[in-house]
Amino acid sequence: MNLTAQTMPAISIDINMFWQIINFLILIFIFNKHLKKPLNKILKKRKDIISNDLEEAKKNKEEAIIEREEAEKELKEARRQADEMIFIAEKKADQRKEEILRGATSQRDKILKSAEIEVGKMKARAKGEIREEMQALAVKLAEKIIKEKLDSKHSNNLINNFINELGEE
Repeated sequence: MNLTAQTMPAISIDINMFWQIINFLILIFIFNKHLKKPLNKILKKRKDIISNDLEEAKKNKEEAIIEREEAEKELKEARRQADEMIFIAEKKADQRKEEILRGATSQRDKILKSAEIEVGKMKARAKGEIREEMQALAVKLAEKIIKEKLDSKHSNNLINNFINELGEE
């Protein structure tokens, strides 16, 4: 078998391919003539917008960092002031507590002294009442003893004599 190989060209350009290449070149020419400038304008506008947005974002980020630092400083200052206020309030509360305790102690002492005075007065009254009752009981006892003795001894004569003597005076 003897094969003769016919070699085909690597690129064969026929008429259709020729017109396609010409159409492509015409499209490139039209694109460059009519669409390139508007597209470039649009792309440049977009590029400018994006770069402006990036710059603005960068500025906003820097401002946000500065504001965050300021806010942190203000927060620290507010916390310091709050701690100071709490310290002062606790100090005032302790002072007020001491004043209240001193007042309560003073009032308690006054009440105790008043109660002691009242107890002393009540003791004195009770002693006086007991003394009066004792005197009354002693008088009754003496009367009873005298009466019994008089009844047993000349009770009638003595009483009558005593009454007579009183009557003469």
